[in-house]
Amino acid sequence: MRDRGSLFMAEDEKSSDYKLRGIKMELLTIKGTNLNTLVYRGFASIKDLASISAPDTGNQDKNPDGLQRDLKEKHARDGYRYAEGAQKVPDYFRLWPEVILNVRDSSVIGILPVDEAHNLFKIVVHEDLIDKNLEHPQISRTDGNHRLFYGEGHPIQGWPPLDISTPFSLTIGLTPLQETSLFVDINDNQVKMNTSHLYHLLARVTESESLARDKPTVWLADKLVKDYKSPFHGIVYLGGEKEKVQGLDRRVSLAHLRTGVEMMLKLSIKLRDYKEIEDKCVIIRTYWSAVAKTFAQEWADPKKYLLLRGWGIWSMSIVGADIIDRCLGPGVIWSQLEDRMAAYLYQIRGTLNWDAKEGDVTGYGGRLGAATLADRMREFLSEEGVDMRILVEGLKSIY
Repeated sequence: MRDRGSLFMAEDEKSSDYKLRGIKMELLTIKGTNLNTLVYRGFASIKDLASISAPDTGNQDKNPDGLQRDLKEKHARDGYRYAEGAQKVPDYFRLWPEVILNVRDSSVIGILPVDEAHNLFKIVVHEDLIDKNLEHPQISRTDGNHRLFYGEGHPIQGWPPLDISTPFSLTIGLTPLQETSLFVDINDNQVKMNTSHLYHLLARVTESESLARDKPTVWLADKLVKDYKSPFHGIVYLGGEKEKVQGLDRRVSLAHLRTGVEMMLKLSIKLRDYKEIEDKCVIIRTYWSAVAKTFAQEWADPKKYLLLRGWGIWSMSIVGADIIDRCLGPGVIWSQLEDRMAAYLYQIRGTLNWDAKEGDVTGYGGRLGAATLADRMREFLSEEGVDMRILVEGLKSIY
């Protein structure tokens, strides 16, 4: 319900700070707790909720702390068509879960008690204070951006605003970090969620020690991305908004890298001997440094070569488990570990042709394809043992 051009009195629940406003939207809500989070729940038209809110889209260069994943246009269009169909075909019942909004700037709303005994409150949104051009939204779309994205219509396409009711849940004053944590919880099991974005957010909101204990593969992949000594530093797509940046080429997805780490941990026998996750991380990082050195051309030109595609990363991860086991034999000298790994990799250097046009790997894909390619490469690995003495303390010297 809107009242344009009128003056009214607004007060929050704790004070009598009266303000004059010119344009307002009134949302009738029930106050309560969803698990342990205070929320105001109600119903409003899709177009109204879309008009007062905006996504805080993640961009690992311009907005690294952003929340939302990269918008899928088809997903947003499908959401619009589905909601529009509720108006066009009213006898075909449709519904969807509530959208969740978070008021980050409490100055743009007022909270008026209607019936406090029954937890009934009116949320008054000062529309004249909403600026959709701000770097970060005043009312953020914690969940439901795809459903709201075309809610105000699309003038160019001739799509009218969606003046149809939808449920919403409103939180007030959550920090971006708290909001991100909720976003991760909500989307953790949804198939359409971009897993790179999810893993990146999970690493961001979870205490390092807890993440290492509960989700070690996510912890390891995240460390490989952040460690300036890692060949993956600066080249991994973390989810969020995709943007072409001059001189910057995001060649690997965080999700593919995490799966590769998972394969290495599962297949390598010697990695299991190291109890500290930091030790495992340095060994894995050293292996990938050897790969980047040995396959320098393929690593540097992902448009021409397919080595850094998902199944390329996975096939090299499978081979990596074998090479790690060979190199971590008795008497390993940590300062020579990368060179030793590179020596094994050199044995398989010419086994496959990774050229995107003229190579012999273009017909492969997925985990099965990765396993097949790994088997082809492993046939050429030397069976010679590594005559070195293992010394766990020495590993710290290459951290």
